[in-house]
Amino acid sequence: MENKRPQIVFVHGGDSFDTAEAFYDFLRAREFDPYAPEWQSWRKWLESEVADTHDFIYISMPNKLNADYTAWAIWFDKVVPYLRNGVTLIGYSLGGGFLLRYLSENTIPVTIKQLHLVAGVVDDKECPDVGGFKVDLATWRGFKNDIAAVHLWYAQDDPYVPYHHGERLAAAYPASILHTFTDRGHFFQPEFPELKEVLLA
Repeated sequence: MENKRPQIVFVHGGDSFDTAEAFYDFLRAREFDPYAPEWQSWRKWLESEVADTHDFIYISMPNKLNADYTAWAIWFDKVVPYLRNGVTLIGYSLGGGFLLRYLSENTIPVTIKQLHLVAGVVDDKECPDVGGFKVDLATWRGFKNDIAAVHLWYAQDDPYVPYHHGERLAAAYPASILHTFTDRGHFFQPEFPELKEVLLA
């Protein structure tokens, strides 16, 4: 019997670097603690919250510590044949930047109910070393697909992706809805009830 439950596809974040030396410097500076408690992510919480009603598809993208846009696009191409009409796409951080560019350059053969970009990278303005995970808003022509609802989730105190990324993207795509927070940082939080409410509306 064909599965007709609505799909939610989640693309995680990561790090990308313009040079190999920048990547090596990142690794040298990064702390490692094998006994650190596991971070309780809102992605896992959301997956459990919708488990009875939706197919939640988490895509593990290649080499997220040194992500390459072309490699991610090749991998996402393999996901597309499994998507069904009415799919909801969520991109977090670098994953948001990926979906922004991918959906600007590619048409997928299904309808998209919702697109959620959570702290999504737009370009390299005050956000260096994003590699190919960016668009040029000066020449950007929007998405190839008609998307029923585009939601942008940004925090004014985000130390990694400045809030103006969301503001500028919202200005370039007036049909989007910009959700603004003052105290969420980079959305390192165990739950995300506001997003869930919009997803299930």
